[in-house]
Formats: sequence, structure tokens, C-alpha cells
Amino acid sequence: MERIREFLRVSNKKPPVMVPRVIPGMISREVLVMEFIQGTPIMNLSNEMSKRGIDPAGKLAAMAKQKILTDLTLAYGQMILKDGFFHADPHPGNILICNNTEVALLDYGQVKEMPEDLRLAYANLVIAMADDDLLRTKESLSEFGFKTWSIADNELEELFQLSLRMFDTRLPPGVTVLSPFADDSSLNKVGVESFPEELFSVLRTIQLLRGLTVGMGLRFSCAQQWKPIAEEALLKAGR
Repeated sequence: MERIREFLRVSNKKPPVMVPRVIPGMISREVLVMEFIQGTPIMNLSNEMSKRGIDPAGKLAAMAKQKILTDLTLAYGQMILKDGFFHADPHPGNILICNNTEVALLDYGQVKEMPEDLRLAYANLVIAMADDDLLRTKESLSEFGFKTWSIADNELEELFQLSLRMFDTRLPPGVTVLSPFADDSSLNKVGVESFPEELFSVLRTIQLLRGLTVGMGLRFSCAQQWKPIAEEALLKAGR
């Protein structure tokens, strides 16, 4: 919690999310004391808007929800792609909305650290997805050890669609549920043989962020938002 709080502080003029402060001198192996953050659970956001006389389906509410989602997703992009050390449990119960549109991210009992080579390979995939670059997608998947045992006739397209299902929050028009494990998923067409264990937490994070996107009634691509962060990560690594 302290590491992520400090990272987000030094990486931004204003951190995109609030992280609770630990209270020094009041921590043991059995007790963790941190500051109390007053806020509204994100699942109660529409009810809170209604109480304040704001139409949850109106333009003002949509702007607020867009800012909330943008800030939350920016924080995750920076954690995953810049530092490789990230909060791995962004379910709605761990997200509070404070002071109208500020986001607080709670509960750091589940975090992950990505190896440097995997972080950079994932950055390459993010750029490929943002640019709709099918060949670069395949090369990125190969780079981080993603192997398949059967290949569909339209291999590049199936691998790209599988990448979007697994690692982007965008949805096709009219679709509200998109799982990489569904019967019609490209996962069943390309036959995945191996997958880096560290990326399961990234995959889970993306699925939860997509759920928030759908719940807010928005259309949003985290890959497109993360592209500049991914480019910066590769540039810094000399790539």
C-alpha cells in the first residue's frame, strides 16, 4: 500500500486515485491501522446521484462516470506498465467515490509484480491492440510466452480478437458481456497451450474494469488510454 501510494504520488501532479495512508507505529503482523477514507461505494453511485437530484442517466452523470473510470484506469495503466507492481483486486467493494468524482482504491492484500521482460512485452501488446495491429499482436503474444497448439484459418484475426477479450475493456456494439472463456471465444479456436502465470492477475484486473465500464453504461478502451504509457515504458527501456 505504501509503495503504490508513493509511486502514484511521484508519477503525477495529482494522483489519479487516493490510497490510504498507513499510521506509523501502529502496525504489527496481526494489526494494520490506516486512515479512514469517507466515500460512497462505487456500486451505490447512481443512488447517491439520485439523492442529490442528479439524473443517473443524464449528461452530467455520464461526465462524472467517465472521469471516475478514466482516473481509475489511468492508475492501473501506470501501476502495470510503468512500475510492474499493481493492486490486483479492483472489485467494486474496493473502490470508493469521494468528493463527487475522486476515486479511492482500498485493500492491498492482493498485489502482483511483473518481471521486467513480461512488463515490456505486455506494453508492446497494449500498443498493438490500441492500433488494431494484428501482426504486432501475434508478435507480442509470442514474446511473452503465449503458445497455441492449434491454429485457426484466420490466425491473426483470432489471436487479435482473443487479445481484446483478455486484455482490453472495449466491447463490440450491442454487447454487454464478453468473456475470454465463452463458447464462441477465440480461446476455443486457437487452443492455448501456455500462458504466463503473472498475467492472470492482469487478465482478472481487465475483466473487473470491463465490468465497471458496463455497469456505468460506458464504452471505453483501456488499451487506447494506456498506449502513451506503454510507449513511454518501451522508450525508457531502449525499445
